[in-house]
Amino acid sequence: MAVATELSVMLKNQPGALAELCSKLAEKAVNILGLMVPEQSGVAPVRLVVNHLDVAKKIFDAMGVKYSERDVLNVPLSDRPGALGKLTRKLADHQIDVKYAYGTILKGTGKANVILGVSDVDTASNYVK
Repeated sequence: MAVATELSVMLKNQPGALAELCSKLAEKAVNILGLMVPEQSGVAPVRLVVNHLDVAKKIFDAMGVKYSERDVLNVPLSDRPGALGKLTRKLADHQIDVKYAYGTILKGTGKANVILGVSDVDTASNYVK
């Protein structure tokens, strides 16, 4: 389990906006490890965890895109029933609130990954192994 830095990018909800953002990251070999795009009109916070944080921030600055940073949990899980429940139960038992979550499953590998925005990332990182 690792603590990761998530970027929350304020992006206009219009055709091509996400494509442009992703393309600019790809041009500089920044890989998106986690992504959450809300269904929201106007300007919406797109959450990203990337492999090269400093490069991504420079790209966003050059694009004039507003962003903020937040520490989150980046937790590898096995792709089996109950894995996420066990993780979230452990957090709940230690009074840690899960504010939001998003994840991926790599079909055929038996592995999953979940990003969790929690009330206390430092404490949570001590209990989630």
